[in-house]
Amino acid sequence: MARWDPSTIDEADFLPEPFRTADQAALLGQRQALRWYRGLILMLVLAAAMGVVATGKGPAPLVSLAAFLVGCFFWSRLRAANPQAHWYQARAAAESVKTLAWAYAVRARPFAGPAESLEVDEDYRALVSQLLVTFGDYGVFPPQAAPEITEGMRRLRAESLVTRRTFYLRLRVEQQRTWYLARAQAYESQSVTWELATGVLMIVGAAGAVAQATGVLSVSVFAACAAAAAAVIAWTELMQLRPLVLGYQLAARELDLVWGRLSTLELGARDAEAEWARLAGDVESAVAREHTGWRSRRAFPR
Repeated sequence: MARWDPSTIDEADFLPEPFRTADQAALLGQRQALRWYRGLILMLVLAAAMGVVATGKGPAPLVSLAAFLVGCFFWSRLRAANPQAHWYQARAAAESVKTLAWAYAVRARPFAGPAESLEVDEDYRALVSQLLVTFGDYGVFPPQAAPEITEGMRRLRAESLVTRRTFYLRLRVEQQRTWYLARAQAYESQSVTWELATGVLMIVGAAGAVAQATGVLSVSVFAACAAAAAAVIAWTELMQLRPLVLGYQLAARELDLVWGRLSTLELGARDAEAEWARLAGDVESAVAREHTGWRSRRAFPR
């Protein structure tokens, strides 16, 4: 069997088809959910703003009504299609399949043992089959979907512990840690921006209310600012920016700790494979915990 060069391999070389199916379904659900939520919030803000300036004459009342009706359309689409639920279920399915595929490929728990093992293969297929049935009920997988052990997974599993560790540290642990830190930084920046916007809207709204009460303004700036601030708060609650920042930072710290233990593992020790299976299993458990938290924070009732 030709050896792989770990510096030239990517996840796409060995992840099975069920992962790609669920990943694409998650991306589609995410795009639909965010697009319709953006439309709903923007239309309601526009309706409120036009309602503030409406005087009974001109196009403002009609624009306000039209924006409100378009907002109702977005709301009905969200209720009927429920894309956010499809997004969350599909992402959960994709990450679950990925976790099992990685564990199998590097001989982590619960797939420790020799490179070739019918028992391990059967255990892997059984666990993936459970996922296909569970998430198939949500429309994530087609009826013909089947568990798959790719050639890449088998080849990586057959490699030495040295090669598996090099590959796993680079493509799973470090890549996942980098992703967590990048997302945490991006969401932190977004959170600060939206918090500043909310503060500005509240200050302007309060000033407008005082000006209106004293007769300086005849237009209700307060109502428009209140509607806009409510929209910003609704968006930040939908995105769950602060909880995501904390969750990603915690997961990155967990991976840092496991990275240290994996990097210093004595590969020549008698129990090296058993210790490797345990530590690599800890990585997958950390990723699974973070994603479970992600789902719970973003859960929506139907």
